[in-house]
Amino acid sequence: MGQPATPRSWLHYGIDAVLDWTAHTVRVEQRISYRNETGSPLDRIVLNVPTDQFDLRFVKIGSRRIRDYVLDQTRLDVPLKEALPPGDTVDLVLDFSLDVPPIKNGYRWGHLGYWGYSERQVNLGTWFPTVAVYTESQRWITPRFHAIGEYLVLEAADFTVDITVDGASDKLRLAGPGTVTKSGDNTWHLELTGAREVTLSLSEEFQTMSTSTTSGVEIQLYYFSDSTTGTLDAPRHALYTAADALALYEELYAAYPYERLVVVQGDFPDGMEFSGLVFVSDDWFRTWQGIPNDWLTLITAHEVAHQWWYALVGNDQGNVPYMDEALATYSEFLFLERYYPDYLAWWWEFRVAPYEPQGFVDVPVYSFDGPRPYINAVYLRGAQMMQALRDALGDEAFFEWLRAYAAAMGGKVAGPADLWGALPDDAYAAIADIRQRYLQQYNVLLPVSELP
Repeated sequence: MGQPATPRSWLHYGIDAVLDWTAHTVRVEQRISYRNETGSPLDRIVLNVPTDQFDLRFVKIGSRRIRDYVLDQTRLDVPLKEALPPGDTVDLVLDFSLDVPPIKNGYRWGHLGYWGYSERQVNLGTWFPTVAVYTESQRWITPRFHAIGEYLVLEAADFTVDITVDGASDKLRLAGPGTVTKSGDNTWHLELTGAREVTLSLSEEFQTMSTSTTSGVEIQLYYFSDSTTGTLDAPRHALYTAADALALYEELYAAYPYERLVVVQGDFPDGMEFSGLVFVSDDWFRTWQGIPNDWLTLITAHEVAHQWWYALVGNDQGNVPYMDEALATYSEFLFLERYYPDYLAWWWEFRVAPYEPQGFVDVPVYSFDGPRPYINAVYLRGAQMMQALRDALGDEAFFEWLRAYAAAMGGKVAGPADLWGALPDDAYAAIADIRQRYLQQYNVLLPVSELP
């Protein structure tokens, strides 16, 4: 329990970054070591570029500059001089700069503030290109940007990051996952294995507190002092909610895949998950009323659950978002069931019932123009589906299913057939009516198409 994930040596990212604290710009040299594990020769490497605030200076393969690469919005296509055979490795170098945008007001765009800055915080989330997932049927998967929900498909990889910040005071603190060491004045070195990405948050106003779980995982909270008012200790509640959630999910799902979990108070709405690090909105810290049945509890427990349903087990977040969001939302209920059982009825009445979720759960994010219909269908209707499955299967079979799924797909990118195929054949057949009620593609195990 609580041990680092197995290194994914076939894909490694090395990042050297310099952040200008006052100009909100980042200069990056990125090194990528990619071993061809696809089983087919590759004539190119394709990367997903997650931001349009991106100025690419050059691309190298080894020491040779590539002139004929194509950057088309969020897709970077790097042709290879010779096809890369299965099992062989190619080394790429990208040199680029980034303009970090200000965090916008309002939920629709403000919730993207994990990549952005406020007066007191700079967040570097989804800030560098990642190698696209490759499948025989779909080739390189390069999802398009969508402001509702998440849309990336990310392989697990190993990361090293060296970052220096110019123009900040010596009060600057960096919140980052993995093993983090301060190697100089406002210079840090970070290592993280078996992760989907590396996300950082920096502030001159961060305060910290920490605790550990019985399995040895360190939980570290980065918060702002103005979130503690009167006798309400919102940061301490968030910290121990995260620790309790992690302990529970280790018991129910699988061992936590990293040595540390970092929780960051974010200057943007709601919350957001990353590998080994989660954001919980400043809104939920400031409005916490000293009670467990509140958003600070739910969102913290939700984001921690994504360490299993996103970071450990990956999925196509754009096309099948229910595979992480429905499971994370239902994990809120499981958290209350274990620690605050008097509030189970409250959760359904507060979180789900007022919105009367209807329709199918397996709907792509691209089908939604606003956050509320998306949340209703994927999160809330998804939680209803999970409860229906649990009722039908019984607790023992239900949780054995989730454990089997996590064990089989940890470190991989799962598709619906992997989730539903983790059920025994008789159990899968027994929940046919539930699948028909909640899923458009209810015959999930038919080989209609290959999903990553």
